[in-house]
Amino acid sequence: MLHDPDQSGASSPDATSPGGPRRRQRPLMRKGRPTLTKDLIAQTMLDLAGVHGFRAVTMRLLAEHLGVTVRALYNYADDRGEIVERAVALFLEQWPAPRLDPGDWERGIREYGAALRAVYRRYPRALLVSLDEQLGDVAIHQDRLIHTDAFLGMLRAIGLGVAEAQIVHRDLTLRLFGFVLLVDHRQDQGESVMEHTPVPPFWLRAHPDLAVPHLREAVAAAPLMTVDEAFEHVMHGLIVIVRDLLASAGERHTEHRSPRRPDGQD
Repeated sequence: MLHDPDQSGASSPDATSPGGPRRRQRPLMRKGRPTLTKDLIAQTMLDLAGVHGFRAVTMRLLAEHLGVTVRALYNYADDRGEIVERAVALFLEQWPAPRLDPGDWERGIREYGAALRAVYRRYPRALLVSLDEQLGDVAIHQDRLIHTDAFLGMLRAIGLGVAEAQIVHRDLTLRLFGFVLLVDHRQDQGESVMEHTPVPPFWLRAHPDLAVPHLREAVAAAPLMTVDEAFEHVMHGLIVIVRDLLASAGERHTEHRSPRRPDGQD
């Protein structure tokens, strides 16, 4: 890997090396722009990927946004893939810590979902990185593992089995990805997402005599809720699934503990 000039450990302007000349610190700003660093490059890529997707972020586009040449970027990374991996690592470092209490698990799931939504919403198109890029061994921040483990641990503590806990975790991920990409991202781009209906209104206007009363009713009623209300509805659906899984687990536990009666006795 090429040397990152900003990781050289240069001391402040007032510091001196023992027995050596005074060193100059790299300035934080240069010509009104932040001084180039590997993390600044990676964060810029993450910001752009959040809007356009990783595949769209070329080294030329990255250089244009940073106000430098493409050649300058290669002073900080061997190739584009290295910057992508650092950008993904920066994204994963923002993974929120869940506040989970088995005694109030419904609130815990809702709050954890809301915290993840806030992170995903900053970089919605970056969620598709596994489709856009061939990632190597990305440096995963340990909190990403610890927080996921805590969520699974709470699900186990309330009575779900290993398989059921993983089902809930996977369901949460799918709900969040879908909502952020299909609702939040479009809303944040200025689209009136909650005014969307099962079919565009002009389709119905093109067939004024067609007997589709339920579609017409749905179009006339829109919008039914705000974006945040829609998210609460999505999370409530997950809560219902957890309740059902707990009920099924309780029934299996009861059946397992029930003593068998001798044949011929009620």
